[in-house]
Parts: sequence; C-alpha cells; structure tokens
Amino acid sequence: MQLPAPRIARLSLLACLLGGLAACDKNDYTTWSCIPGADGAKVTMVLSRSLMTLDPPQSAANPSSKNQTDLRFCGSLGHDSYFDARCPADTQSALIRFTPGSGALRLGTQTMQCTVL
Repeated sequence: MQLPAPRIARLSLLACLLGGLAACDKNDYTTWSCIPGADGAKVTMVLSRSLMTLDPPQSAANPSSKNQTDLRFCGSLGHDSYFDARCPADTQSALIRFTPGSGALRLGTQTMQCTVL
C-alpha cells in the first residue's frame, strides 16, 4: 500500500513540528565560578532558563529570605542582565546586575568576577 504524496508531506510536516516542540523543553544551563575579590571565597552561579542560583546563597541577594536561592530574570538593558527575588518596576533597581561578556556580577554593593566552567 502506497500513500499519496500530499499525505506523506502532511505526515512529514507533523513529524517535524512534534520534533521541534520536543526540543523546546530542553533545559539549557551555564555554570559560572565567581570570586568576590582577592581573598574572597568562591561562589558558584548557575543560569538555568530564566533563573539564577547562587551557591552558597548570598545574603545580599535575598535579604528577606536566606533560604531562597533562585533569582528571577528581570530584564536586560544593553549588555547587562538584571536578576532579583522580586523584580522591581525599574529593572536597573534589581539587586543583581550581570554582564555575561565581561563576567562582572554586581550583588548589591559587592562586585565579583565570574568565569564560565
């Protein structure tokens, strides 16, 4: 039994669409190692989808909740991306500013230098 060409084309298109939808659920993440200064302890930062996780948790990032380590992506302006537990109306007021190109991570008043692992 041979299927007509239009039916084969529709089945091929459906297979491609289903494959594309399956790829959308891929969980991409990047791990960074951050150093707060010459004598500071290393901090591991993981960017996964629109969340940033810091290990160990930094009290400056979540002053109200030291147990909550996931920070939300609040938006980007230029080369900077902003993260906070609760995004403020003014994106630049977020507690964390991260510049992926240079690896600079500003956490409140502290600045760290991060490198991709």
